[in-house]
This record gives sequence, C-alpha cells and structure tokens, in this order.
Amino acid sequence: MQLSKNMPFYLAALLLFIALKLWFSSAELNELAFLIKPANKFTELTMGSQSVYVSDSGYYHEKLNIIIGKSCCGSNYFIMCFLLFSYHFIKHSGKPLYKALSVILSIIFSYLLTILVNTSRIFISIAAFNQTSLTLPEYQGMIHRAIGIFTYLSFLVLAYLLADKFLNNRKYHEKHN
Repeated sequence: MQLSKNMPFYLAALLLFIALKLWFSSAELNELAFLIKPANKFTELTMGSQSVYVSDSGYYHEKLNIIIGKSCCGSNYFIMCFLLFSYHFIKHSGKPLYKALSVILSIIFSYLLTILVNTSRIFISIAAFNQTSLTLPEYQGMIHRAIGIFTYLSFLVLAYLLADKFLNNRKYHEKHN
C-alpha cells in the first residue's frame, strides 16, 4: 500500500512543519531576515523606493510610508506550501531516497514561492492603499488583511493545482513511454 510506504516521510514532514511553526512564532525580526529581506529588495526594485532598516520594526519605506516587518514575512504561507509540496512530491516519488529528497525540494520550492507571493502581496497592498486611502480610510486595516488572505489563498490553491497537474502528467508519461 502506497500510504504505508510514505507514512514515515509524511510524519517527518509533519514534524518539520510543527517545528517550523513553533520556531516562527517565537522568532525575532532578525531571524526572519531570510524571508523579509528578499521581499523588501523586490519591493525596492518594483516600487522604486529605498528602505531603511529599523532594528525593532523592519524595513521602512519613507516614500511609500510602509514598514516591511515580521508580520509581512509570510511564515504561515511558507510552512503551508512546505506541507503541500511535501505531500505531492513524496506521493509521486518512487524510491525512499527520492522521498527524502522531496522534503528538501519542498523547502526550496516553498521558499522561492513565498518570496514571489510576499512581494506580490506587498505590491497589491500598496496599489490598493493608493486607490482607497481617500475614499475608505477607516477600512485600510481590513483591506490589507483581505488582500493578504486572498493573495495567499489564491497562490496556495494555484500551487496545489499546478503541482498536482505537473506530477500527475509526469506519472502518466512515465507509464506510457
């Protein structure tokens, strides 16, 4: 049975997920630089805004009047992507070595996708703020959260569908070649 062969790898991924969740919840701003700094750099490039690092807050963009800090790091998205990719890659890997490598590959894919999605979310939030700050000033917090939820959920569903399609398509071609 496929599930029993995969169970140790699924459990390892789940334990890593729990460990990451616990670590992220107690991590300091500097410890999250691997997620925050790339999103900030892409924000600087796409928005033409230079930031200043404020040690207790994050990257302050005076031109945009925003701070990219701990709440902008996308840690929950990162670990959800990790679980999603781990499940798919383990499920579609044949040999135990490939299943173990799937966990590492899942971390890499999740990291890269998190940076892309985080940058997109920041960009969309800035654009929305510019469009709604005068007409809906009292709803800016709610709009910001809604954009985050919609962006993360959309990209998570898209990642799932693309991974599923790619891996199922690969498996189909392996069987018919």
